[in-house]
Amino acid sequence: MVTISRYEYRLCLWLGFVILSLIRTSFLQAQAMNRFELASLCKEVLNESNDQKIKKLPHLLKQWEQNRVPPDSLYVNLHIELAKLVAQNKHWPEAIQLLKKVIRLYPNYASVLNPEILAKAYHRLGISYQDNGDFISARRYLEQGIVACRDRPDSRWVSYMHSTLAFGLYQSGDYEKALIHAEQAIRIGESVHSDRAVANGLFEKAKALRELGHTRETRPDLERAIYIAEHNQELVYDLSLYYVTLAYVCKAEAKAQQGIHYFQKAISLSRQLNDSLGIATNSTDFGYFLYELRQYDAAETVLTQAILFSQAPYITARAFNNLGAVYWRKKNLVQALKTYQRGFSAIFGGFNGLKIDNLPSISSIRSSAYKEYVFTLIQDKADTWLDYAKATNSDSNRLKAALDTYKVADQMVDFMRWEHTGDQSKLFWRQKTRGMYERAIETCYRLGDAKQAFRFLEKSRAVMLADKINELGAQHKLTNEQVAQEQLLQQSVNNQQSKLASIEPGNSSAYNAARILLFAKQDSLTTFLKKLEASNPAYYQYKYDNSTTSLADVQQYLKKQSGSLITYFVGDSALYLMGVTDGKILLKKQSIKTYNQLLRQFGNLLSNPTAMSKRNDVARFLSLSNGLYQQLLGPMSLPEGRVVVSPDGFFVPFDALSRSATRPDYAMNDYAFSYVYSVGLLLKNEKKSVQTAGFHVIDFLGIAPVDFSPSLKQVVLPGSDNALVPIASRFTNSTLLTHNAATRQAFLSKAANARIIHLFTHATADSTDQEPKLYFADSTLQLSDLSNEALPNAQLVVLAACKTGIGANQRGEGIFSLARGFAALGVPSVLTTLWSVQNVATYQLTDLFYSYLDQGFSKDIALQRAKQDWLKTAEGVNQLPNNWAGLIIVGDSEPLPRLGIMVWVSVLFAFLGAAILIIWHERRKRKSSNLIVTAPGALA
Repeated sequence: MVTISRYEYRLCLWLGFVILSLIRTSFLQAQAMNRFELASLCKEVLNESNDQKIKKLPHLLKQWEQNRVPPDSLYVNLHIELAKLVAQNKHWPEAIQLLKKVIRLYPNYASVLNPEILAKAYHRLGISYQDNGDFISARRYLEQGIVACRDRPDSRWVSYMHSTLAFGLYQSGDYEKALIHAEQAIRIGESVHSDRAVANGLFEKAKALRELGHTRETRPDLERAIYIAEHNQELVYDLSLYYVTLAYVCKAEAKAQQGIHYFQKAISLSRQLNDSLGIATNSTDFGYFLYELRQYDAAETVLTQAILFSQAPYITARAFNNLGAVYWRKKNLVQALKTYQRGFSAIFGGFNGLKIDNLPSISSIRSSAYKEYVFTLIQDKADTWLDYAKATNSDSNRLKAALDTYKVADQMVDFMRWEHTGDQSKLFWRQKTRGMYERAIETCYRLGDAKQAFRFLEKSRAVMLADKINELGAQHKLTNEQVAQEQLLQQSVNNQQSKLASIEPGNSSAYNAARILLFAKQDSLTTFLKKLEASNPAYYQYKYDNSTTSLADVQQYLKKQSGSLITYFVGDSALYLMGVTDGKILLKKQSIKTYNQLLRQFGNLLSNPTAMSKRNDVARFLSLSNGLYQQLLGPMSLPEGRVVVSPDGFFVPFDALSRSATRPDYAMNDYAFSYVYSVGLLLKNEKKSVQTAGFHVIDFLGIAPVDFSPSLKQVVLPGSDNALVPIASRFTNSTLLTHNAATRQAFLSKAANARIIHLFTHATADSTDQEPKLYFADSTLQLSDLSNEALPNAQLVVLAACKTGIGANQRGEGIFSLARGFAALGVPSVLTTLWSVQNVATYQLTDLFYSYLDQGFSKDIALQRAKQDWLKTAEGVNQLPNNWAGLIIVGDSEPLPRLGIMVWVSVLFAFLGAAILIIWHERRKRKSSNLIVTAPGALA
């Protein structure tokens, strides 16, 4: 056995350490050499052609990983560059995988990587999803990228993310939100002095503004974008798109020839660049431009050329759609239908377009990223079928084909509505689909299909209101914790919006930071709601309930109420009316021109207190009133009694319609009218159970400020406080807020517990987009200031103020009035006014209304009786309908529960329950005691 000394042992250790150090140094030198060689080689490859880069970059990345060289900015940029190239070859899954790898790598190597890389990777990822047609994933990752880069918001790549997100939102029709992101892209682009970022943002902003109808604001943004692009070679491919958008602005400004000039410039530029996609896109747009100018032959030529150049499915579909519309206008209807089918084939792979009555499946339509294009194809095809049927004496088979196609278009409206978040975008689509519903109802009228006509009548109105009420109902499917979390997240968003609004102009850094934080909070809320929808099917089903009430259900309801229904649609070419009783359905078509002329003059006389000051004016009113009676009520031949009216647009006071053109013979004498925003909403409210009254609930809350703060500039309402006293005396539990006590805060604190809320005050409402508001002694209130759960106990709100039933008429959705606002908060019944009402008449009519409610009458009959009583004692001008016809009941018209009695019944049951519990407990104690004493062997 060989032994070594301690000295030799230490020498061996030292020599081993030296050898290992030499090996390590040698390895590191080799590694450094590899990094240097790889970097040089990578830079050489990046300067080669795209074909060479696609071949060599994967090999370089593999070498990098085999040599175990730590990632750096060059390494991750190679992934991003390769992803860009494979995406250009339509290998989107591979591109997405590469970009997600970069995003996963970034947190571990953030200290050595360029901070721009993360934003660049997220932007490319959004582009890849978008180009692959997955706009939902694109939007999700772009929003994630914006949040992930909140520490460096001033980056051109963050600006690109905003403009790309704006593009995706524009494609889905959410123009309002697209505008927000476009403006943010411009702001960031300006802060980093990036011409391309600014131009992209300006372009997306201009498109959104144009679609929202703000044409005048569009031109300056477009001209600025064009100026930037014309002086920047990097933007030469985008320049043609800017020319096209400006061409449409020229058309809106009645400068069609100038628009043609810009189209020609755009197509010429695309040809110079040998850009086949640009030629196809611009030619498609130009063809539609010529179509709108009725230059159909020229449009056909241009669109045929667009189809030859197009390789993108959605561009091809648009070109076929526009070409089909050209054939439609040229009365070549069969060729038009065949052309639409080719458009469907371009978007939906495997679609059988040989039979002209075939339609894509609902599932494929719902999953389509190009819903706007698909919707236009379906709507145009339906219109063509209708015209084809009309050209062949209303051929029933062609009418049925039209009806089937309109049904699919209607389902698409639901899909798009659910995907949109901004009210302005939803309103835009309601207005855009207005014509579709008119033609669908016309198709039903020609087929004599009242059931389907009723379905379209219902789907044409108050859908946004129904969505709002569905959301309120859906919240009741959640736990208290979930509701609290949703409210907390929503409040966080609202607070951040307030902070953003309070930042002084010019403080761009603070504004950008606040804006990024707002997007983060909105993303948290959206993520929470999506989880709710996935985990709680009942919540999801209630929130997105788009079912329509059947006529059979309506007739059953009317039979139970001993009532009738009138519902109508005010179209551009005709007025369609439907009268329904429990045993009869009548569908009529009337002259829209006559209706509009009568209604305008009739409304002007009613709403102006001095308009009927002369005998001749009264005679003219009666003539107009009778004319409207013949248009709306007379043709329906309804039995006397209760009538529910589902109007389209403005509420018409049916009470004031006269059966005679020469003497007052008002419909109010024989009919008790109530109004609904839609019949479906009425029947939904009927199913809601009345909450059991508790000790904290106020039966009646009366508010009368009488006089107002000088800053509000409102006239005094003398006697309004006294008018509340007899009304309040009818209720067991009432609260009155008058004079200085009738403040905004007092209303907010008391209203949540009130079953009936009565407001004698002023209101501001007109036909503009300004939100209506209520006046209190110290300040005003807009209903948007109230949360969704602000009025959980309210069964009836009486708005005894001026013009609470009027507001901006949003075509396809209805009047945005105070009354509608309360309905959106879940209030089932609202007594409202249609014009500036006379104080004394209002005080007396509402008092009479409550007296009949107290006797157990339904609200519509109570209001009818009140008006009849008024007319029995009124004299002179007080007999005119200006004074009494302006009060209407909107919503549920059933009798109010006897609220005071309900409180005492609840108390009685509570005492009885307590007494029973005490007796039971005492008996059980005695029984237990007896068992202990007598049990055999208990002491053994």
